[in-house]
This record gives sequence, C-alpha cells and structure tokens, in this order.
Amino acid sequence: MNNGKLPLDGVRIIDLAQVFAGPACTRILADLGADVVRFEAAGRMDVTRNLIITENDGLDHHWHRASYFVIRNASKREMVLDLNKEEAREIMRKLIAGADVVVESFTPRVMANFGLGYDALKALKPDIIMCSLSGYGQDGSMRDYGAYGMGLEAASGISSITGYEDGPPMRSGLSFTDPYSGFVGAGAVLTALHYKRRTGKGQYIDLSEQEAAIPIMGAALLEYQMTGRVTERRGDRSEWAAPQGCYRCAGDDRWAVISCSDDGEFARMAGAMGHAEWLDDARFATVLARHDHHDELDAVITEWTSQRDHYVVMHALQKAGVKAAAVLDGKEILFDPQFKARGHFDIVDQPLLGKRPVQRHLAAKFGRFEAKARRPAPLLGQHNEEVLKEIGYTDTEIAKLKEDAIIADAPTLPVPAQFVSAALKLPYDRYLEHGILQAVEADYREQLGIAE
Repeated sequence: MNNGKLPLDGVRIIDLAQVFAGPACTRILADLGADVVRFEAAGRMDVTRNLIITENDGLDHHWHRASYFVIRNASKREMVLDLNKEEAREIMRKLIAGADVVVESFTPRVMANFGLGYDALKALKPDIIMCSLSGYGQDGSMRDYGAYGMGLEAASGISSITGYEDGPPMRSGLSFTDPYSGFVGAGAVLTALHYKRRTGKGQYIDLSEQEAAIPIMGAALLEYQMTGRVTERRGDRSEWAAPQGCYRCAGDDRWAVISCSDDGEFARMAGAMGHAEWLDDARFATVLARHDHHDELDAVITEWTSQRDHYVVMHALQKAGVKAAAVLDGKEILFDPQFKARGHFDIVDQPLLGKRPVQRHLAAKFGRFEAKARRPAPLLGQHNEEVLKEIGYTDTEIAKLKEDAIIADAPTLPVPAQFVSAALKLPYDRYLEHGILQAVEADYREQLGIAE
C-alpha cells in the first residue's frame, strides 16, 4: 500500500458545518487528504463539544473533552472567528479566495446574511465549490426551518416504517439521517471536484437532508406506487422471510438476529439448533405457514438462543449457512475481533484525553492509499495563528485580532464556567461510581496494545 500521496492532497476545504451531518462529510474528505479548516465562534461553539459527556470530567477546558466532537472532527484544523464582525468576514473572504470547497450547514439565510452566499463566493473565486447541507434545502416553503436528525427521520418517512405493528412510529435510536447525509454530502463534493477537474468550473451543491434520506424509503414508495398500499410497521419481521427476528441470548441484555429466506435455510437452522422435528411440524413446513405461526416459532427459537452466548449463536448458525448476527453494543464493537482484524479504529493521541480509538468514517479499504484519521480533532481555535500566517498575517496583526476578539481560543459562555463544569461533572461521577470508565479504559488499552 502506498502511504504517500492521498487523493485530495492539495485540496483546501473551508468547513463551516456543525453537529453531525456536515462534520461527517468533511471528516471523510479530510481522511482522503484534504486540508479541512473548520470554524467555530467563541460565543457559539459546535454543540457537540458538550453533547456527549462520558469522557468529559468537567475540569478546565471541558469543551475539548467530548468524544462526540472528537470522532467527527479528527484530521482537521480549526479557527475561531466571530463572523458578526466585518474584519472576521474579511479574513474568511481571504481564506475562501485560496480554497477549493466551502461546506456549511446553516439554515439558508445565514450565509447570505454574512455576505458569504454562493454568488459572493463565486465573485471571490469563480471555480469555487460550495456545498450547503440544510434540513429541507435552499428553496420551498420549509427552507428556513431548522432541523436535526431526530426530526428528519420523521420528515423523510423513515419513522413511519420503524416500530412494532401495534405501536407508534419510532426513531432509530441514532439520528440516522445525520451520518447518511454526511456520506451523501461527501459524495456530492467528490463529484463536483471531478467535474471541476474535467471542465475547470465550480458549482453550488444544494443538499436537502430530508431528500437525502428518501432512497431508504424506496421499497415503501414502490409498494404504494404499484399496489396502493402504505407500508405497515412490522417490528423485526419481514414480508418474505420467516423466521426473522431478534432473539434473546444468554447474559444480560444479549441478543442475536436470525433470518431465514426459504425452506432450505430454515431446515439448516433447525438442524443447527438440534430440532429437525420442526420440519415435520405443519405450522413451520412452509414460509407462509411460518408467517402464520411466527409467535410460536419465535418462542421455540428463543428456548434455544436463550441458553447460548450471542456470539455462539451467530457462529453456529453462520456455519450452517443461516443469516445470523450477534447484536453488539458500543463496548463490544470497540473490542470485536473482526473490527480489530480489519483495523477499523485508528488510535489518535487526543490532547487532554490521551490516546483514543476513533472509528473511520470511510469504511472502504483502498489498495493504494489508506483513508484514516491523520491527526486528532483540533482544540478550539488551535490553528488560528498557523492559518492566518498562511495568508500573510504577521504576529503583530494576529495579536491585535485576538485583542479585538476577532479570533479566540476559548469560549465565551452564557453562564459561569464553574456552573457548566459542575453540571458536566455529575454524570461523570456516576460513571466512576460504577467503574464503567475504568473497565473500558483497561480493556481497550490491553486489547489495542496502548501503553499506560
């Protein structure tokens, strides 16, 4: 594998995106070699700096300690600019004039209000590519609505088919549209860069996160178009596979999923479970019969799975040619032998946190280069001076910018810092009481070979 030049070496990306979707997009591009410079404001940090606090001990500089932020922003550099001030906007214009791509995730009015809409950027650099990730797109009656993944799951229809037959629509447990929109955004930027290489022309990318998720609803849309039926919620079950479900296994909250698409697969499952007599049971003899008696079938399958570890269930059934998988929680994913064998987690030395495993956003493995986290996530304003010097600012000018609060390297919080620290520390104390963090720390240090 050639660990030298990466596909996006030499590409400069200005990253004004926050939270999940936009940062996931730019994290992929950064791992592919782009120089991604992300931006925050001292009075309006990325909310993920305080969102997930399991490793945030509430001590000084707590805004640097949130793993949620770390994961989405590895491989990037960072500046803190107050774009409410004209001098900061002038700095931004100078940076954009030397950039290839601008990515932002504000509601549509924001960039225009800053005087940094696409027309203004194109005047600065005619071949600029600008990608706007917004909840509902740049036009239409809902263009100015704010959006997070939880609401977009519903707005794109995903929630309507998620849940159990007699229950209400449900969310996925993760704001699924966020990472999905990030992947779509990265693909859109790569497409625009390819187009620019062929034609010399930049362009504007209007990405609606609501629309980005619509392909997930493809089967439900097709069902209505072809039959006039609206897809109903089925829980873990399937229209064409039986059995299909999530089955309790031995241990505390341990599960495995199993799916049999045809009679042959069901016969192999019954054999692997030591219950060949199921094949002679009229209730289970065909797919249609198994559908009609799914509850009874689930009960006898659970009798077998509940006596075995979820990994044992998966391996035994897979060996027999049956689709099955252990349901992994966060800790098991981190230590799973398959992920470890494939090197899915990069070890980054994160300031104030130490060495941490960070998952790759681009899971594809390339034969000629490695798309991985190349540096830890940046501290707030960590690269202010570095980036400003690249566009000609002197030490004296940079010092004046800091004095005038045009740039910063610490937040201006709306509440006293000691109050925020106390609020963040309480959940962390509860984790310490149960020994969870210490156990995870010891486990991954041992299993990933990280020295104390």
